[in-house]
Amino acid sequence: MIANKNSSRASSLREKSPDQLVILAAGMGSRIRAGGAETPKPLVDVGGLSLLKRAILTATRAGVKRFVVVLGYEAELIHSALIDDPQLALFEIEWVLHERYQLKNGVSVLQARPFVDGEFYLTMADHVVEADIYKLLGAHSMKGDLALAVDYKLEQVFDMDDATKVKVGVEDEILAIDKNLSEFDAVDTGVFRCTHGLFDALEVVYDREGDASLSQGVKALADQQRAHTVSIGESWWQDVDDLLTRDEAERRLFKSLTKESDGFVSKTVNRPISKWISRRLMKTSVSPNHVTAAALTIGLLAAVCNLLADAENLWLVALGGVLFQFSSIVDGCDGELARLRFQFSKFGAWFDTISDVIINHSYLFTLGVAASCITGEPIWSYISALVLTLSVIVLKSMTSVLNAKGETYLPAMEWSYKNEADCQTLFQKTCKRFAFMARRDFYAFALMILSFVGVMALKVSTIGSLVIIGFVFGQHLRTKLAKDQGLSGTTDHSQQATGQLTSLSEQAA
Repeated sequence: MIANKNSSRASSLREKSPDQLVILAAGMGSRIRAGGAETPKPLVDVGGLSLLKRAILTATRAGVKRFVVVLGYEAELIHSALIDDPQLALFEIEWVLHERYQLKNGVSVLQARPFVDGEFYLTMADHVVEADIYKLLGAHSMKGDLALAVDYKLEQVFDMDDATKVKVGVEDEILAIDKNLSEFDAVDTGVFRCTHGLFDALEVVYDREGDASLSQGVKALADQQRAHTVSIGESWWQDVDDLLTRDEAERRLFKSLTKESDGFVSKTVNRPISKWISRRLMKTSVSPNHVTAAALTIGLLAAVCNLLADAENLWLVALGGVLFQFSSIVDGCDGELARLRFQFSKFGAWFDTISDVIINHSYLFTLGVAASCITGEPIWSYISALVLTLSVIVLKSMTSVLNAKGETYLPAMEWSYKNEADCQTLFQKTCKRFAFMARRDFYAFALMILSFVGVMALKVSTIGSLVIIGFVFGQHLRTKLAKDQGLSGTTDHSQQATGQLTSLSEQAA
């Protein structure tokens, strides 16, 4: 049973960004039900999660820990679907029953008043947004009682006719807000940062008219110059009113999976395929760890193909190259599913890292072994053994550095060539210029292409692996030296190097 009780949380003024969010989920969702949705709107699936669950988990990425969820239509069904969800168990959720949910959404907002202390975020369950929108609102200095996140990218608004338009003043104040504005500057994204002044404004409207919409409350504050806007910049959002806008929300979700830091091969080859796979897995019980295990199996099969190859079965080398590339593609799906369904875990990060290490080392080592078996020249096995030895040494050292920072993800390693002040020598410039060759998306694709060429390609791949690991080994030593010098304070130059290093996680495929 949903309890309508006062929150036991102690009152406190929040000098920092809010850590509580009010979510309106009381409406009937008549448009989406008329379109064929079989569940109440808050339970409609978008990207593998219900709208309401996605709204909660998205906000947690911005530091929100407490939620006040206002339910009305089909309240018991929605409540029972989420109350025992293990992903929500870590957060404090106050479920509030609004029995007169047929009234406007401003009255739903008023139901949350007894359960909220200080500033709070406010949104609707049917708005799919990027977590950065909350972060932008949280970093905003409040100028009154309400800050509304608005989108100035008008050409990207999916359904402008249904959007709430906003006229913005020179100091970001709200001059007018309505769906029918003919002149406007931005569009309401449905995410707010509020004080209790919003409740006061809504109560005035409600006492006067017996009903109140959220827009009326915003207008009342705007008339008193107590409502301002915050631009969401390049962040994205989409409200879900029907099945068409639900599909658009999923499209935008999947578009966000392609990161700016993705390499050329990842953007043009890997991501389109991995996202096609993830789209078909997102509503299944397949977890990111299951996908990691599948990628590991495929990668090991690639190494087995190399070991079985001989002069009469060179096609096995080509098959191994294809499997190695496909393993790289599938490996992207675990991260995509994790981001789509918020299934992050320390074990998952560790498992993914270990799997990548096993796949890469087993495949690269067997390239030299295959070359020796086919040509009868043992030198290629020796080179592969040297590559494996250097890799193990570098990995052990990198792991120690990362563990000291509480990291397990290898791409989070820092490299000194990323800092312009420390990138003056030929070695550093070479590392910076050819860093893309050490990215998995590049070398997996390149090795697949080479696997079709023949025995000479095996030799080139083996030598290339030695050259690349040599540069990685040297760059790791250079980075450690720069960091040690910075910590000892011997030179300002090294201090700048360590202070400005950028995590390689930005480059992870």
